[in-house]
Amino acid sequence: MTESERRDISPEDPYFQHDELIGDVMLRGEPYSLRLKLHEAEERIRDHEELFPVTQRTGTRRYFHAKPYVLEPEITLTVGLSPTVRPDGAIGEVTDAEWRGMRHREVGQAQAWYYPADRVLVIWECFLLDQYMVPEPSRDMTLGTLWSGFEWTLLARLPRPERIVTTWEDIYPRERWADFLLTQGYTPDAPATFTKTP
Repeated sequence: MTESERRDISPEDPYFQHDELIGDVMLRGEPYSLRLKLHEAEERIRDHEELFPVTQRTGTRRYFHAKPYVLEPEITLTVGLSPTVRPDGAIGEVTDAEWRGMRHREVGQAQAWYYPADRVLVIWECFLLDQYMVPEPSRDMTLGTLWSGFEWTLLARLPRPERIVTTWEDIYPRERWADFLLTQGYTPDAPATFTKTP
């Protein structure tokens, strides 16, 4: 990964510590580079039921929160208003356009935990926002890029886990989500979990 693909977030945004380029995607027919803002923290394991049986019910785990995004131009338009509405419905015309740089447009959400005692990575959620979703997730190339990019980003920061565990994503019908997870290399492990060996 080159320096332009991976960088630390600036001090102005202290929650997200890392920023990664995870792939190229198409959104609404336009090509974009998909990036991931990533927060990483250690947190206490609370003594309650987890997605899978844990051997250590106290101690710490690593938490990851990611916001996938694309960069889009930030342009400010100056509009000169007409004294009356024109016959074509226009209320004025653009008199100036200023490009101010690039802004982040978030396109999804992702969260995961790593349990060091069990050497298990749990991907709790990884999905695109409604306006970018495709009804059939197994055919959604952008979702596939997001999922594999999130996995890769986590694996690069962790000791190699023995397995990756995930569960249903309730924004999709279960049979469609199961098909998607199969395309990502997961197999059903229990009624609510799917597992993969990295």
